Amino acid sequence: MKTKWYFFFLTTVAVSAIIYAFLGVKGEESVQVGVLMIGENRYEKFTGLEAGLKDLGYSPKNIHFIVKNSHDDEELMDQQIDQLLKVEPDLIVTLGGIESLRLKEKMDKKNIEIPVVFAGLAAPKELGLIKDYKSPGGMFTGINNYHASISGKRLEMLTTLVPAIERVHVIYDSKIVVSKLSLEETRKAAGELGVDISPCDASSKECLKTLWALDAEKEGILILSSFRIESLTDEIVRLTTEKKIPAMGLYDFEAEKGLLASYGSSFYSQGYQASRFVSLILQGNKPGDLPVELPDGIRFVVNQQTKDSLGLTYNQDLLHIADLIHPEVQGGRQR
Repeated sequence: MKTKWYFFFLTTVAVSAIIYAFLGVKGEESVQVGVLMIGENRYEKFTGLEAGLKDLGYSPKNIHFIVKNSHDDEELMDQQIDQLLKVEPDLIVTLGGIESLRLKEKMDKKNIEIPVVFAGLAAPKELGLIKDYKSPGGMFTGINNYHASISGKRLEMLTTLVPAIERVHVIYDSKIVVSKLSLEETRKAAGELGVDISPCDASSKECLKTLWALDAEKEGILILSSFRIESLTDEIVRLTTEKKIPAMGLYDFEAEKGLLASYGSSFYSQGYQASRFVSLILQGNKPGDLPVELPDGIRFVVNQQTKDSLGLTYNQDLLHIADLIHPEVQGGRQR
């Protein structure tokens, strides 16, 4: 997949350069690109998007970003979407599932057509954002981060990495469709693996209270997709640290903050990959004609400090294929 992407990336750069040379895209004319994010955690996607566009030859003179960050406030996000649609930008980049769904609802209701690139979300077809992965149709295309589909794999990796685990508490969000889909995938995997799981609904205040009351011996925690769960990352890290519970997250920033491990495509890489779609659309391609892509790469991360502090016995074969990180030494986020 990486080799295929590499040649596609080089082709995109070459095409961009030709169009800039002959059509003057790189001149004084600037396009407006709206960016929707539900919370601060997803800002790393925007960082990746900016870096990708820079590598493709764009500069601040070419693109004016209109960034809307609703700071985990759904009502504010709805207001910001209305504001953005009034501006009528040339293109909108959404940084997650809830942003994409709310935007589509409002665009459909108001019969507005603006190209949209989703910079990483799970199950876009199942959510009704696209008709087909190869030919999305409509105004939406982008990156399927595959996080719902690999939920069962995360469960397998967690229980393989820490063989002593007998029960896994699965933190999901009953108010988020993708999170519920991820839970179903996890249930199927649990049945096949013979693992006892206990769902914990993050949309309820009782979820974390229940986890804080755990007798942590032989327990594990698995985190599923949801902006609400992302906003609870610091508290979940405190919980797993104090209770000494091994936990598996989705994103490398969760492991960097203190969870034992994570398995998935990073926010930064999703944003970077989405830049290709932005470039192609700005060159005149229709979003409905651009096939949705899977992540360029999926990263298995283990926090070395957390691993040592938990004092558990680990599967050494799995550790050998992990990307061991040392946030307390290196500082900052790894990409």
